[in-house]
Amino acid sequence: MAATMAEMTGDAIAAAAARGALAILPVGVMECHGPHLPIGTDAFIAQTVSRLTAAYATAKGKEALVAPAYIWGINTVLAEFPGSFRIRPETAAMLLDDILGSLFANGFRQVLIVSHHGDLAHNEMIRDVLRARHAQGDTGMRWLYTPFRWRMFARLGMTGTEPVWVPWEPGPDLENFRLTGTFGVHADEYETAAIVRYFPETVDYDALRHLPPTTLTRDDLPAWRKGGEHARALTPNGYFGAPNPVDPELWRHFDETAKIMAEALAAGR
Repeated sequence: MAATMAEMTGDAIAAAAARGALAILPVGVMECHGPHLPIGTDAFIAQTVSRLTAAYATAKGKEALVAPAYIWGINTVLAEFPGSFRIRPETAAMLLDDILGSLFANGFRQVLIVSHHGDLAHNEMIRDVLRARHAQGDTGMRWLYTPFRWRMFARLGMTGTEPVWVPWEPGPDLENFRLTGTFGVHADEYETAAIVRYFPETVDYDALRHLPPTTLTRDDLPAWRKGGEHARALTPNGYFGAPNPVDPELWRHFDETAKIMAEALAAGR
């Protein structure tokens, strides 16, 4: 199975779409993830979750292909940190809509978004693009994944039961890991575990070894999310949480998530 459609011929992609395969679109952003992780962390994790989900779904009889990753999401919180790219919301929205339209034009009637990026403006953009597509009748374009731990449904004023979402529920296996106990949301133990597992060559291990956890709490989130000087004051090194996992199996959180989502797809949800 190819990593993404980028490694496939046009004829092979068209044949899969004709068979009724669904397309999974990884969505991320290019932004600073501390001194230890690459700026492509969110896109890399989205692509990994997409590939795992596609493989598990295909094995269960629901063929799925992974589209080339959309990496130009909206970054407001860490826009001024080293390495971050700044994409205008209107540019991000038009590009996402064009990609969805391209997949539809190639014969895919189900296109599912896997987004691993917590910026509210970014997620509002995805929501609005999907809503507009649904209003046009393209109801096969839906949102499959955003991390539950970021409480994105509530932040978007949604419940997760709206037509733009693929419904699935997290299971106990997603919580069956040892954690540091440090509150984290960015370049933390979860993201480090995933990148060390799937993209080990991109990690600065010398930097990681000496990084202490932050002492921030959920109460600090509103100020941090303002970005700019607020984010710099709270997270001067560009990470929020404990960079070093205590559980060597924490990367399996993403694998288990992919299994649950593949079950939902195989069940026709």
